Amino acid sequence: MQIEDIVQIQERFRSELGQVTDLARLDQVRRDYLGKNSGLKTALKDLRSVPEESRAQFAKLLNDTKASIEAELDAVKLRLDELSRRAQIEAEWVDLSMPGIAPRRGGRHPVTEVEYLCLGVLRQLGFKLEVGPEIETEFYNFDALNIPAHHPARDMQDTFFVDGGLLLRSHTTPVQARTLEQRPPLPIKIASAGRVYRNEAVDATHMPMFHQLEGFWLDTDLTFAHLKGILRFVVQGLYGEERRFRFKPKYYPYTEPSLGMDIECITCRGIGCSACHGAGWVTIIGAGMIHRNVLQTFGYDPDEVSGIAFGWGTTRMASQWIGLGRIKSLYEQDLRLLRAIHGGDE
Repeated sequence: MQIEDIVQIQERFRSELGQVTDLARLDQVRRDYLGKNSGLKTALKDLRSVPEESRAQFAKLLNDTKASIEAELDAVKLRLDELSRRAQIEAEWVDLSMPGIAPRRGGRHPVTEVEYLCLGVLRQLGFKLEVGPEIETEFYNFDALNIPAHHPARDMQDTFFVDGGLLLRSHTTPVQARTLEQRPPLPIKIASAGRVYRNEAVDATHMPMFHQLEGFWLDTDLTFAHLKGILRFVVQGLYGEERRFRFKPKYYPYTEPSLGMDIECITCRGIGCSACHGAGWVTIIGAGMIHRNVLQTFGYDPDEVSGIAFGWGTTRMASQWIGLGRIKSLYEQDLRLLRAIHGGDE
């Protein structure tokens, strides 16, 4: 190979380099002129065949040409890389000053919201949240709560039985029984909330599964006055101090004496409407003094220790607060309802 051949190689390289528009083509040009089968590599291998008097000059020309080609390839690569980055930036550019497109925000389910509100009020009185299993034994769900096998209340709280003699709890009061069985030190102030189950036909105000919340307080020298005072505090904390309420006699097998607490129907203000079935009042809480039989079941002396218990359906309360005519709507996972409740956010 002669010096003129090296000059021609460089001229052809610059001609092809001028036509390169992408990195793939640039890599091909690099292999053609600097690869192991390129003309420059072949010339370097044949350097010994060059006459000795011109070998040094020929070698210097080869090295200079190789260095020049590498420098020009690198310069073009930098330019193509910059063009590629600019194209990517242009394609992915976002105007951060424009309003964003955000996903819908989540919100608590109405029943969960009611539970949080109720537990917040009870927490002010020193009540601590405890949870219990939804699959229970007959002992904790019935027998320990003064509801033996022959008791009529078993029909009122007919539930679903599963294998092994177990059942789905019909109320949250088994948490009370499980707590008393452990005999923690007095005073005991416990709140419990969660799903309960009853074998009931589905209608506007009944479901085979719904949510309850209750609290109980065990201590010495507790009286019916303590119970009424707590209920007044709870209702005013949830519904406001201006809301009228009243007490009425009730029956529960695990409390004696027992009472129900009504609040004024805000739909009709006591006149009577479909929401309160014409009564003007809505029952929200059932309560009473813990029955002495329940205390004796767990080794407490009812002449020395007394307790108060109260509870309500958070499902019914949630439906009342948002004005639903049927509680089933709360469990149908209708996004339209949830968005309406949360003002469009869900």
